[in-house]
Amino acid sequence: MPAFTPNIPPCTAATLTLTADGGQGDFSGMSHDGTYLVLTNKGGQACTVPGLPTLVMKDAKGAALPAARKGPVGMHPGPAVVPVRIEPGASVRTGVRWVSGEVYDNSRCVDPAQVELSFGEQVVKGAMAGHMCGEAGKPVAFEQSPLQKAP
Repeated sequence: MPAFTPNIPPCTAATLTLTADGGQGDFSGMSHDGTYLVLTNKGGQACTVPGLPTLVMKDAKGAALPAARKGPVGMHPGPAVVPVRIEPGASVRTGVRWVSGEVYDNSRCVDPAQVELSFGEQVVKGAMAGHMCGEAGKPVAFEQSPLQKAP
């Protein structure tokens, strides 16, 4: 991926598409699942997005689900993540992983059908399917990696 260049404009929601890609089972395991969320620049010039956009999962009716990104262990407030440059027609992706089995004494599960990635006032929406579980009384936790070039 080309290095970050300060004079490249920020991407807008109008120039990006968001799709989910299961990565042919990259995230599937015992009581775990996940997906790649892929941002593609459909515009005619390079643009930048924050390296770790805010992710909101929603149900089929568009209501926000009680799910929250789990911060990296030992990194508070978290790692410094630089913006990512996306060339025209190119894609970047973030990996999202969660517990998919009811493995807690008191499990709480949600089923996302939609996802939003936001950065500043820009919000990019897409479809996503999943079954996420966590401890009752707490938001369902997921891990999210910084954006990187998609293959």
